[in-house]
Amino acid sequence: MTPKFLVEANVKWVNWSNANGYDDFDWDDQWVFAVGGQYALTSKLKLRAGYNYAKNPVNEHDGFNGMQMTSVQGKSLPGYYCETFRIIGFPAIAEHHLTLGVGYAFTPKFEINLGYMHAFGNTITESGTDLTGRPVTLESELSENSLDFWVTWRF
Repeated sequence: MTPKFLVEANVKWVNWSNANGYDDFDWDDQWVFAVGGQYALTSKLKLRAGYNYAKNPVNEHDGFNGMQMTSVQGKSLPGYYCETFRIIGFPAIAEHHLTLGVGYAFTPKFEINLGYMHAFGNTITESGTDLTGRPVTLESELSENSLDFWVTWRF
């Protein structure tokens, strides 16, 4: 017998400052808060929903000097390249995520599941200078949607 309604809440700490490679990109450590629920419509059909929040870990570097050399993972490169990668090429800035899902158990050993995740849009903007010393503004916006499909086979 399964309960009709399940609720789960999680809190986790992401220690970006001690993660190899991330210290070069000046990410803040991060608390992640999540809550999710599952409702058993029948013993075979389950509906799921969840929400996740974590503050954007990417720091803005307004006033960066694009001509100044900086070290990234042991390599020296101009600050402009580093900032461009941080803001445009690797912008993990989404803060709010919503999930929905459904699962169906054909037998006690075989089930299929479908999930959807939406990360709501967020923007990061910083300004500084390019390689020649001219003023430049870098901006990135990120929102995401993903679908997951998986099969469970218990043996």
